[in-house]
Amino acid sequence: MLDKYQALGFIETIGMVPALYATDSMLKAAHVELISYENIGSTLVTIMIGGDIAAVNTAVEAGARAASIGTLTAKNVIPRPIQEVSEIVSLYRLEEIKREDLKRYNALGLVEAFGIVYVLQAADAMKKAANVKLLGFENVASGYISILVEGDVDACRTAVEAGANAIEGMDGEVYSSVVIPSPHLEICRIVEQYRMENLLPQGH
Repeated sequence: MLDKYQALGFIETIGMVPALYATDSMLKAAHVELISYENIGSTLVTIMIGGDIAAVNTAVEAGARAASIGTLTAKNVIPRPIQEVSEIVSLYRLEEIKREDLKRYNALGLVEAFGIVYVLQAADAMKKAANVKLLGFENVASGYISILVEGDVDACRTAVEAGANAIEGMDGEVYSSVVIPSPHLEICRIVEQYRMENLLPQGH
């Protein structure tokens, strides 16, 4: 149950990259808890947070500003939500991961485009341009696909620039791209879902 929260906050975007950046910004802006990161289909991604009313308001505003790197489709704060709303939100809770099992990243680099052909070219260019690790990828449906890399801040910046240039060099369009320095530890709960190790068949 989510009865402990005075308020629930929501950010909804098209695609993963603005949603992930918004999540990091919300968690750094105020003392709130990440409840859910949910790919709800048709390119929409929803972030749900909880906390006291003032903190949730501050966090949602920060998240909305961050999401402007892409398309923000909705933002909202529900003070003192009814029980049924809290019960619905609880259905989307992220899987619990022990804090000691969460990995800290120096930086994350993300590039999102429409179509896997462009994103595969971007991934190749990113890895060749800088000392980064290809961390994972996410398909939010309807053709929007993201590539995630990790490394130090400068390497991620170089990689993201190379990936974006690779897509544009194919006359494609970069939907969104960003580098997140020192991502909040809670971001790992989201990234864990899209790590290559968890997506590839066992024994690959």
